[in-house]
Amino acid sequence: MSREMIALKSDVLRGLRNTLHEQGFVEVVTPTIRRADLGPGRRLTVGLDEGRFLRAMIGPALRVNLEHHPRVFEIGPCYRPEEPDELHASEFGMLDLYAADETFEFLIALIEQLVGPHIPFIPRRLSVAGYIRDVFGIDLRDEPLGDLPWKMAAHMQLSADTPFKVVLGRFIEAEVEVQSAGAALFLTDYPLGGDEPCARLTPGTTAVLNRTELLVDGIEVAHGYEDEPDGPAFVERARAVNLYDDEQALARAAIDAGRVPAHSVGLGIGIERLCMAASGTKDIGRFQQSSQF
Repeated sequence: MSREMIALKSDVLRGLRNTLHEQGFVEVVTPTIRRADLGPGRRLTVGLDEGRFLRAMIGPALRVNLEHHPRVFEIGPCYRPEEPDELHASEFGMLDLYAADETFEFLIALIEQLVGPHIPFIPRRLSVAGYIRDVFGIDLRDEPLGDLPWKMAAHMQLSADTPFKVVLGRFIEAEVEVQSAGAALFLTDYPLGGDEPCARLTPGTTAVLNRTELLVDGIEVAHGYEDEPDGPAFVERARAVNLYDDEQALARAAIDAGRVPAHSVGLGIGIERLCMAASGTKDIGRFQQSSQF
């Protein structure tokens, strides 16, 4: 890692922290080593007593801190069990935050405040649901998913029994995310049934979620959502895509007990990803500051 890359990463971290402190956030630290195994292949094991796991994201352990303060954030290491490549590292930094009783528009504005000073583009928005309407003639603001999963699978030349979250992910990657080339793009209005069950069903719509991702020249830098305040709906959707795990259950219990507010927004920003977008670099390894011993 060069002197210039070290300085850039330092500037990015300082800028993120300064902005959040100005917005009334407090910084907290949650455990890197967790008791919960989230299922096959989702976490790396650690050779400690009772069997422990390295976190793959910061997630619910941070959200429960809303019991103590309405705006919390953490910047810390996370780990991937998958093979690393130019966009993915085995160990990487994440900024995660939660804010109680805030709106989806507040969340998007906050992402712009955090990321905007470090990237060379002014973000624009693209509605995933709007793009799906134009391609398939199904308006998810007023209509259920219906036969969209089968139509989309056929469009992507995938088997009709491919899980919808897989089909949707590949469709968005192939046809929507590519539109961020040479630009910064907020994707909004994600359909129900994808890989983010935490997001709130957009009020007044049938199958659209208050979820966003920010891509900068093809790199996903940030993702965020308004949390689903309807407990039973959240649990049902999370279980449908096999993402209702022990940590989600603990957070849900704290919400149901009234200790943690049900209405909140959350986001994650990949630190090295933001540095890549800031520098025009497409190699995450340039921002790993020490040799891998």
